[in-house]
Amino acid sequence: MKKTVYLLISLFFLWNVDAAAMYENLWVVGDASSVGWNPNSSLQMEPVSDGVFEWTGSLASGGTKRFKFLTVKGEWHPAFTCQIETAGHTVVVPGEEYSLFVFTGSGADNAFQVAETAEYKVIVNVNTMKMHVEKQEETYSRGTFASANGETLHYRMLTPLNVEAGTKYPLVLFMHGAGERGSDNNAQLTHGSELFLQNRETCPAYVVFPQCDSKYFWAYEPQPASYNAATFPVESEIAPAQQQVKELLDSLLTLPDIDPDRVYITGISMGGMATFDMACRFPDTFAAAVPVCGGINVERLNANVKNIYWRIFHGGADGVVPVQNSREANTKLTAAGADVEYIEYPGAGHDVWTPVFQREDFLPWLFAKTRRSGNTAIDSPNGNTSEKMIYAVDNTIIIKSGKNMEYRIYNVAGQLVKQGKSTGETTSVFGMEAGVYLVKSVTDTSDFIKKIIINH
Repeated sequence: MKKTVYLLISLFFLWNVDAAAMYENLWVVGDASSVGWNPNSSLQMEPVSDGVFEWTGSLASGGTKRFKFLTVKGEWHPAFTCQIETAGHTVVVPGEEYSLFVFTGSGADNAFQVAETAEYKVIVNVNTMKMHVEKQEETYSRGTFASANGETLHYRMLTPLNVEAGTKYPLVLFMHGAGERGSDNNAQLTHGSELFLQNRETCPAYVVFPQCDSKYFWAYEPQPASYNAATFPVESEIAPAQQQVKELLDSLLTLPDIDPDRVYITGISMGGMATFDMACRFPDTFAAAVPVCGGINVERLNANVKNIYWRIFHGGADGVVPVQNSREANTKLTAAGADVEYIEYPGAGHDVWTPVFQREDFLPWLFAKTRRSGNTAIDSPNGNTSEKMIYAVDNTIIIKSGKNMEYRIYNVAGQLVKQGKSTGETTSVFGMEAGVYLVKSVTDTSDFIKKIIINH
């Protein structure tokens, strides 16, 4: 009898050791998360002990939105799903444990769902093959705004982690896509919110996510029959939803700790169209505009918007919003004398925002921009304007930023290609390939960013 007990204990111990060793990492994937069903963009969990992994982020409810776990990033099998015998999904209750099933490609491919869109901590224990979630305190506060037309605009807002008296902070206006419309004041956080949350300490800012009511389409009333931007109106009154957002924005800009010279707008899909529209209607409000897979009738892009810093993203294989929208906008803005950068992802579909928001240079580029007047370009530091220079000579980037400086160089894909430190007055980075780079220098007192082109 004792031998049998010892054998069972030994087998249990070996299983725990093998299970912990077998899965070095886990990844969250699914349309309840910000990455959708793209295994290559799945969200890595954090190992907290042998065989135990955690991930914290926003999970959306509603319809068939669900999530599961990959054991290898980019590969569907094996995956961890809910352990039920028939096809279907399990709606998880915070605090309760759920058994995991190893899906290898045969049988019912199930997944988990949440009953309410919110931020969750997800804990997976591969030793016991159990999973549970914990609902987190809301970091994006809830707000409602009574607009002049008598309607209510719901919005969520992230504030700087520590607001210091006398300090002014940037404001980012995020315009969501058509799928997140409604009145739950949750769905608009599905895409993009984690980017600002994860960088809250290093990039303090006010970040506002208004929610468009289901009966509206941000920039146009009624909703366009076609997303070919050439069919969009050239002249029209501001749409009701856009008017509500502008009134909310104006009210926020009266706050004493928001910097009116660092107001940025970005958006995806329907929100990308809204980004173009708002920038054209109120060009003196925004320092920078970043439309993602959006579009506008290019007849509206003229010298009035040339003082805005533009960064446009689109997927080359977008089957929902034509990529030609962004290509033509880039051409027209360039002709108008605007500072514009167009980045197209070859082969990427409509959800190009997933790799865009994973770019290491997304926030550094954005927060380096300051509102300008006239036609004078400013490469603005996040701090004082001490004597700093970044330029290229042949295949070398020269950085004059003083002592105790760190530098980072990003390519057009947003990847960090070079970094280093210097204690001298000038740093030379040799052997750069031909291309366009974003160079960031960081000192104890300020950051400085500049776009550099290397031509061999």
